[in-house]
Amino acid sequence: MWKFAALISYIGTDYCGWQRQKGSAAAGKPSIQATIEGALLQMVGEPVSVVGSGRTDSGVHAVGQVAHFTLKEKHWEPQILHKGLNSILPQDIQVLAVKEVPLDFHAQRSAERKQYSYYFQQGPCALPHLEPFSWWIRKRLDLEAMSEALQALKGEHDFKPFQSAGAKPGPTVRKIFEAEVIRQAIQFPGGVGREGEGHDGLGLVCVRLIGSGFLKQMVRGIAGTLLQIGEGRRSPSAIREILESGRRTDVGPTAPGRALWLERVWYRA
Repeated sequence: MWKFAALISYIGTDYCGWQRQKGSAAAGKPSIQATIEGALLQMVGEPVSVVGSGRTDSGVHAVGQVAHFTLKEKHWEPQILHKGLNSILPQDIQVLAVKEVPLDFHAQRSAERKQYSYYFQQGPCALPHLEPFSWWIRKRLDLEAMSEALQALKGEHDFKPFQSAGAKPGPTVRKIFEAEVIRQAIQFPGGVGREGEGHDGLGLVCVRLIGSGFLKQMVRGIAGTLLQIGEGRRSPSAIREILESGRRTDVGPTAPGRALWLERVWYRA
């Protein structure tokens, strides 16, 4: 028996999410997990279960998803698996690396921390090539207020109010190690814009969170609440007040999945 870990990048637009789901085929959208399992079956000739570090929602993207799988019938060289999988998988799912790992390695349970980022697009209109991967907000967001609000997330808290209403019962305490908001200008050669900014003030506002783990739709709930704060509709104290009250009804709208990215997963050395 041989176990392997794969680093995977994907565009989640045409998928129902990472996890294999009942009825997903009928809905016309396969899962990332099932697609990779199908490619492995085609390549190695044995049924393989692929376990991801996180179950990204429908439409959510990844550049740093980690998954493990075990082969029982034959040993394969990691580089052969890497090249072979990419030759079978669709272009919107690609394997960045494959390596052999100890049998006790688990992509989800062995993870120490994960990084998710949510991207708001800013400017007078949405850039078409970024629209599938970000959420366009015309009003200029108050980054200072958003940054102040994010400080309440740091440390260990019960994040149940930010969890999806339909999530399965389970522990809801998580620890946030880092939380920040950054504005990144979008520049074009010859563009005319404000000094230090992209053309016509175009930019991406990135909300980056690093934590021990994340609940279902937790980051999207945080992003929707931060949007209200950034637009001046709520006080920066709203995040802290939600954590204290524990009320799901106090959370802002669940932000669209297309702007959320799983970017990195850390493991014990």
